[in-house]
Amino acid sequence: MSEVNIVVNGREAGSKSKGCALCGATWGDYHADFLGEDLFFCCDICAAEFMNMMDEAFKHTARHNVDELHIDGNYQLGRNVLLKNGEDRLRFYVKFGPGAVIKEFKITDK
Repeated sequence: MSEVNIVVNGREAGSKSKGCALCGATWGDYHADFLGEDLFFCCDICAAEFMNMMDEAFKHTARHNVDELHIDGNYQLGRNVLLKNGEDRLRFYVKFGPGAVIKEFKITDK
């Protein structure tokens, strides 16, 4: 299993020392499994949003693996995401509503 490299707003994330895998915050102590890797999230809402985001992204990719994930933005403005898997790339915009529900999901480039 290879490690998923996650960058949130320009900084490495996904562990307690680096920050939440979705928002980059270092408070809290919530963990969730993603593709066999234990990822750190500040809270259960960020974890649910992350999982919902990845479930939706995987509907648009042939392989359900992730080498790198670059997330830029926040809850209020939404997030622009670049998913890298080998040579494959998927760029999308996602915005969440209450309860970690995806309010908007738009492919911006493949």
